[in-house]
Amino acid sequence: MIKIWGKITVEDKVIKGQTIEVNEKTTSFFEMLKSLCHAMNIPTPVLLDKHVYDFNLFHLCVFKPGDFVEPVNFEKFSLELLKN
Repeated sequence: MIKIWGKITVEDKVIKGQTIEVNEKTTSFFEMLKSLCHAMNIPTPVLLDKHVYDFNLFHLCVFKPGDFVEPVNFEKFSLELLKN
C-alpha cells in the first residue's frame, strides 16, 4: 500500500489537500487519480504520459488548468507520493 497526497494550490498556497491509500499492484494510475479527484470534488484531468513519467521518476506530478476539460479555479493540482 502507498499513500498519495493530492493538493490544490493557488498563489503557491495549499488551499485543499487529501490523502488516499491505494494498492499499487492492483490499482492503475488513472484509477488512483480518479478516486482522489472524486474525494476532493474536482474534475478529473486529462492524464498524459508526461504525468505518469514525472510521477514514476520524481514521485510528483503537476496538473495545470489546461490539463482539465472543465474550467477550474486553481493554479495547480499536484500528486505526491508520501514515504512510509
